[in-house]
Amino acid sequence: AEGGAEALPLVQLPDDATAMAQLRAAGFGLAATLVEGGQDVFRAELPARLVYVMGAESEGMDRALASQCDQQVSIPGSGAVESLNVASATAVLLAQWASRRS
Repeated sequence: AEGGAEALPLVQLPDDATAMAQLRAAGFGLAATLVEGGQDVFRAELPARLVYVMGAESEGMDRALASQCDQQVSIPGSGAVESLNVASATAVLLAQWASRRS
């Protein structure tokens, strides 16, 4: 994203299965983020070490990839709009996760 790419190093991940296995071996849980069909992220039990797997801005989360994650979560909304953009959704998810850690 604009601003972040200039300040943070980019990491090229291996194929999905290898990356997921490496993250799990390092003690991370994987939570796929779905527009609908996931557990309410505000009610979900989340691990202390967590990787949110975000979908693409227009296509959303690939359902096959989501099914390989440990959890599937959604941000509840009013239904007036389909979903938040990926930056806004990430901010909500990270703030909610961090609020449980303090």
